[in-house]
Amino acid sequence: MNPNVGFQIVELAVSLVKTQATGKIQGEAELVDLLLQIIGKAMQAYQDHTGEPLNPSIINAEQPV
Repeated sequence: MNPNVGFQIVELAVSLVKTQATGKIQGEAELVDLLLQIIGKAMQAYQDHTGEPLNPSIINAEQPV
């Protein structure tokens, strides 16, 4: 994975945690925007690493323990 993309994902995640912890999220739209940015960066990292677009069929829900 490109280290820059990894750092961007971490920065977005930290931003999300900070806004949740301090209660500064003004609405669900901001939360959704942050989550979509994280997903977009993760998809970019996958494509940069594999050279192929992400196949949504490989994403499955976790099984209960």
